[in-house]
Amino acid sequence: MKNIINYYYNIFIDEFKKVGNRFKFEIDNIRYEFIPFCGNINEFCRVYTILKNNKLYCHEAILNKDNSFFTFYENIPYLLVRSDVFIDKYVDIYEIFSYDISVRTDNSFNWKKLWQEKIDYYEYQMSQMSSKYPMLKKSFNYYVGLTETAINLLNYINDKNIGYNICHRRILYKEKLYNFFNPVEILIDNRTRDIGEYIKINYINNNIKMEDVFSIIEYANFTNTEGILLLSRLLYPSYYFDLYDKIIQEKINEEKINKVIDNNIEYETFIREVYSYLRKNHPIPEIEWLMNKF
Repeated sequence: MKNIINYYYNIFIDEFKKVGNRFKFEIDNIRYEFIPFCGNINEFCRVYTILKNNKLYCHEAILNKDNSFFTFYENIPYLLVRSDVFIDKYVDIYEIFSYDISVRTDNSFNWKKLWQEKIDYYEYQMSQMSSKYPMLKKSFNYYVGLTETAINLLNYINDKNIGYNICHRRILYKEKLYNFFNPVEILIDNRTRDIGEYIKINYINNNIKMEDVFSIIEYANFTNTEGILLLSRLLYPSYYFDLYDKIIQEKINEEKINKVIDNNIEYETFIREVYSYLRKNHPIPEIEWLMNKF
């Protein structure tokens, strides 16, 4: 790895730290990270240019000797980023709002397609492996049901009414700003992606109050389309599927899923309250099970 960095970037390093599939090192109090990239290279370049043109901070992507952001190592494209910003702070809703800029794009809206493909894949996987994972088997259909409700909601929007913004692949619980500013994690999507994921993961972890959720919704001043998108995003159980993936990959014990399962009733109550609140100002479709109280 030292030779790769030296040859392609003319940077000499004494030692590095391997964290997962990433390589980290420091030179003169500046952090560097050599990161594998699995997205669309052209899309990355476009988003990175938008960030720079709008003077929106992100870690710097360094060009290699071939004047490319990407260096292939073991047939995988890697990106070298540098950061001279050291802010030991968690991402909060204010950071999300301040990072939100509108983007003109010809992107097509793809939540419905991505979620359906994921469900199809998981259903096949469970048909082959359910006996090995009894806790996943018992809980799986419930979360498929939530996903199907989220997908069905998207049938009520016109894709032409969707605005696009700078967003992130995922907003994690207690995520550090260092990761938030990593250009590898940035993409173009509707702003309800980041806002919804922030609300969802913090509620799941008992780190946000209901009145704060309502305040966020009020401040965001969502369009009618965004009201539906936010509800769909909150319904989609990304928190479950993240754990599901780690269990199948044998990175964590299956029992970890119990924390999420045990929270089902409370989270349904939360969704009902958000649903009721959104319907006061937006023409949200009727969803029978959300209208029924326990």
